[in-house]
Amino acid sequence: MSWHPNDLVSDVDLKDYESTILDQFGVTTWRQRRTKALEDWLFPILKGQGYDPFRLRTRADADKVFGFTASVYTDVTGKTKDTTTDDLNLATTFATPSTDAIYIGSAQPFRGLFVAMLDTVSAIAATLTVRYWDGSWKALQVADYTQQVSGTAFSGSGSITWTMPVDWTRRAVSTSDLLYWAKLTTSATPTAAKAGQVSVIRSSVFRAPVTFRTLQLIFQEAPTSADGPWKEKSQYYKEEADQALQRALQICGGEFDTDGSDQISADEATQTPEEVGNGPLVLERM
Repeated sequence: MSWHPNDLVSDVDLKDYESTILDQFGVTTWRQRRTKALEDWLFPILKGQGYDPFRLRTRADADKVFGFTASVYTDVTGKTKDTTTDDLNLATTFATPSTDAIYIGSAQPFRGLFVAMLDTVSAIAATLTVRYWDGSWKALQVADYTQQVSGTAFSGSGSITWTMPVDWTRRAVSTSDLLYWAKLTTSATPTAAKAGQVSVIRSSVFRAPVTFRTLQLIFQEAPTSADGPWKEKSQYYKEEADQALQRALQICGGEFDTDGSDQISADEATQTPEEVGNGPLVLERM
């Protein structure tokens, strides 16, 4: 299990609170503001509390992964977990885009995936569709950061995140147990693309605070030529961020890998903030 800052907040999370946030200021992504909220706000607070920000674990191995090619299921779980680079051939798995798929299953609901790719990436324009099961396969709105080249899914390593659906239900796929599944299809075969690992991204208690802080920065730094109640929105999201962080710091202990390993042990999963760091933080209002 590992972590990367992009796992915490995506543009999908921002749109959950401000549906036009990618339209009203003429941008395609707020990645820089999200990074600023992490590095300039959350990281120093976590360090002050005795936490190592880069020990915050949100990625975990999937419980089961199947490729579905030419109507045949192939168990590729081992390939998504091992350290061998580029051993999951996405080009042959998605050979027929209209029907071929990858199914990623987890015992716990998850808010995204991370696809690790090295040198063998796609150069074919394609969009990725992710579906979940609620009695039928329903499409999710996703932020696809495997598009290292715009419009080209699997053109590089990256996360694929979404808002976790409340009506997600478990089911079996092929020979599996009852799990929560994400079904991936592409609009075109990702020619030559290969992946190393595919991890599920779990929701963190720090997602809401960083989302609110990012929105505060966006409205705080909004151009004066753009009409809107930006000052009021900025103050509102500042207060929401502070309050959400207070709550998160009370219950975040189990999200940190404190022994330096890449897995959260049973003991770590039950730790309190006092046991992990220096106790919960009391924020001063500015």
